Amino acid sequence: MRHRPLTLAVLLPVAALAVLVPACSGTKKPPPVAKAPCATPGELPSGTTVAEASTSTTATTTPPAGTAGAPAPDGTGPGDLVGLTELRPTGDGAEGFPTGARMWRILYVSTGVDENDLRLVCGTVTVPRAGPASFTPAGGTTAPSDGATTATAGSRGTTGRIYAWAHGTQGLQEGCLPASDPSKGIWGPMPAGIQTISWGALLGKHQGEPEDGLLQGAVDRGWMVATTDYQPGDTYIIGRLAGANVLDAARAATQLASRTFRSNAPADYDMVVNGHSQGGHASLWAGQLAEPYLAGTAPARPTAPLRLVGVSAMAPASNFIAQPDLQPGMALGDGLADREMHQSEEIVPGVAIPDLELQVGPVLLSYIFGSWSRYSAAGTPGRDAKFPSYPAAARDLRLDAVATPEGRSTVQSMMGLCLSGSDAAKVKQLTDPYRDAETNRMLVPALWNLPDDYRAGQYFRGGVDRTCAEGDVPGMPEWCRWIRWNLPGPVAENPYPKWPEREGRPVPVLLAQGLADTIIHCVAPDDLAPDEVPAAADCMSTALYDALHDAAYCPKDGDRGSLTYLTFRPQPLVSPATHLSLPGQLSARALGKSAEDLSFTGSPLETWVQSAFDGTLRAGCEARVLNP
Repeated sequence: MRHRPLTLAVLLPVAALAVLVPACSGTKKPPPVAKAPCATPGELPSGTTVAEASTSTTATTTPPAGTAGAPAPDGTGPGDLVGLTELRPTGDGAEGFPTGARMWRILYVSTGVDENDLRLVCGTVTVPRAGPASFTPAGGTTAPSDGATTATAGSRGTTGRIYAWAHGTQGLQEGCLPASDPSKGIWGPMPAGIQTISWGALLGKHQGEPEDGLLQGAVDRGWMVATTDYQPGDTYIIGRLAGANVLDAARAATQLASRTFRSNAPADYDMVVNGHSQGGHASLWAGQLAEPYLAGTAPARPTAPLRLVGVSAMAPASNFIAQPDLQPGMALGDGLADREMHQSEEIVPGVAIPDLELQVGPVLLSYIFGSWSRYSAAGTPGRDAKFPSYPAAARDLRLDAVATPEGRSTVQSMMGLCLSGSDAAKVKQLTDPYRDAETNRMLVPALWNLPDDYRAGQYFRGGVDRTCAEGDVPGMPEWCRWIRWNLPGPVAENPYPKWPEREGRPVPVLLAQGLADTIIHCVAPDDLAPDEVPAAADCMSTALYDALHDAAYCPKDGDRGSLTYLTFRPQPLVSPATHLSLPGQLSARALGKSAEDLSFTGSPLETWVQSAFDGTLRAGCEARVLNP
């Protein structure tokens, strides 16, 4: 198969802990906010000790009442804060914790199958110790030489700022997710955490200091940071659900601020959403949903209004299938599922031997096929639902329509595993056999697309694009409808806006991509000029950028919104430009190894986010390589 570098961070992004919270009150009025959500009472208050992931609970187990994934208490609404516990780390667990900050692990309400299916979700909230800063709405602030934005802490009647973060793939069970081990998933180094700027390995290792990190930078600027774990279990890459989870985490964060800081909390908030990989998909969906969802659903408790001012997506999961009729320059086989299906990744960069490779396609396809088949059978959106999570006419997806008996066994086993800790070895063991794609076939023939002249270890593309285009495989039209529904952007088939919008105008969007990414495929051809961005056929994010450019941001009749597409080309020991290096590279001032280089202040991401908050991004579209 094709060999591409993959650092151990894909297998070891987070340690995890199975979590429980107390049952909540069943009153008609909003119940009191509980303590210790997402962790057993008395466990993890310091953030210093985290147990190994528990995988004994399968994805089909009903969550206990009052825990993540379970139905919300009566009398609550989307975005209501149900439980919280403040994190006060000590010892080794405190490394990287932002100074001058307070942080909580929270349990809050979001929506499931539709807006009437209320579910509990875990997340975290980080706030400057004095409370969220206040800013003049729509800009009007100044930036001192240290990069912090001039603001006043707490004056009501002014606007706060929320940075809403959506994490990448770490597993499906709550014990796999960032709030269960925030010392790695929140204040840990990138790419698993959002604090210390880090990328590369061995001689190419770049690692800054926590005081220069993203989370610390957000606190220093007076922003509030809200993160979501997403609803755990059978919910992977379900766009409407993930997007709502992001938005409702931000709502819950404002309730926490009002509860904690009272009259000093801002009366409303501007919000920038950002995410990586799975989280890039979630951030785009949050942006698309923001205007109708925030207007069409309501918490039961008073909640400060949110105003979306920017959406950033780093290597977002997108373009799952190629649709040549809608995407000029693309052909069947160029979609993400086909590109990824038979991809073999090097666990140790530069060491291309089977024992040190991961079959990444079977890992991610197991999460998708397992989640969608189970979620589609768990409940149906109401006939009059305003916010269905999937097309009601395509319920009860048949796993045997896409997976062989061997593949179904793999899916069942993968659903309960994290991509970390002791589970990492199990993940590799489960997926290793598919390196010989003839002897071991995970998917049905039309999807597996085995060539007649196949040789063991050979890379080839799958057949999802063609199968969905032709529509003649029994049971597949429903799966293809789900695929098109969950696409972010203009080529999707769902009832939601196809780009972030506010009051009839596109909201600024930043897309970012490494040009040596073989997970969310984007690989620059060898003959591409150093300052050129790959074409849509070679890069999923280019395909998304092109669609947004033409449909909304820079159509032929004139520029309507700000759309920025930033890429990194690979450079030995400097810029891996891979899937996992991207968050660190985009968050660094420069690609060197000095403390000044590895600082969030002055980075491409910080510059864009600050401009989005200040309202200074001009209409127009730009695609460029940052290190030509």
